[in-house]
Amino acid sequence: MSKLSSKIVVIFTLFVVFVCSFCFPSSGEVSILTDFTPTLKTEFIFDLKLKDIYEAKVHYDFEFANDYIDISDIGDIVNYFNLSQPGFEISYRNPNGRKDPFFLIENNSGFMMILDDYINISFNGLDIGIIFREDFLTVSYWNNLMDFSQSKVGITLSAPNGLGISFGFQDKLQYFFHAGDLLFSLNNKSLDSVYILNKDFRLEYNSASGKLTVNSVFFDKNDKNFYFRVPINKSLFLTYSNLGIGITFYVNLYTHTIK
Repeated sequence: MSKLSSKIVVIFTLFVVFVCSFCFPSSGEVSILTDFTPTLKTEFIFDLKLKDIYEAKVHYDFEFANDYIDISDIGDIVNYFNLSQPGFEISYRNPNGRKDPFFLIENNSGFMMILDDYINISFNGLDIGIIFREDFLTVSYWNNLMDFSQSKVGITLSAPNGLGISFGFQDKLQYFFHAGDLLFSLNNKSLDSVYILNKDFRLEYNSASGKLTVNSVFFDKNDKNFYFRVPINKSLFLTYSNLGIGITFYVNLYTHTIK
């Protein structure tokens, strides 16, 4: 998908989130996270839910330093999203207990449409996948809608304790290992990629690009700086960054709950 198409999908998602939030009764929480280090970094976090329809977590941050001002890239504003109705779902960074590695990686990098729990269409890579079952043995078949020669097959063996191993058959055999929310792959017996997949903590590492992305309350890393926050209490953190030591305030601005 082109950058323009990705922006259109994100903008549409934000539009759906905020229209639902203001037009229908919903539960929601708005928080602000502010780092006072040699830079000033502020992040607004919107955690929204409309029962039995959608869940979303949206965050927007801006960072001030002496020589630059940095704001969230549009592709990073939506942290996770799930719009669900019987037989239909649009999901983004919301693994929801699924085990197939190709689904988890595609879902982590872009929006996916899920039909009847087994037909999956990626808006990012334009891949369509069929996951035949999700049990001790999970089998999937994927193909690219723009190039049908790009097919891949996933076979996953899972244990009840969340451990599992997957074999991906594409251009070459790939090995994926699962441990709860952790998914990592090996290439020539070396670490190829690492993902932590849940709605509240995002981590992604790819050896080819060398890029590490982390986003959470306790640890945050962008292209320029990292922030490691040690909680003193639920609203105050002692913060260490690559630029120096500071403090962080984490404040809930608004909470609304529908019972």
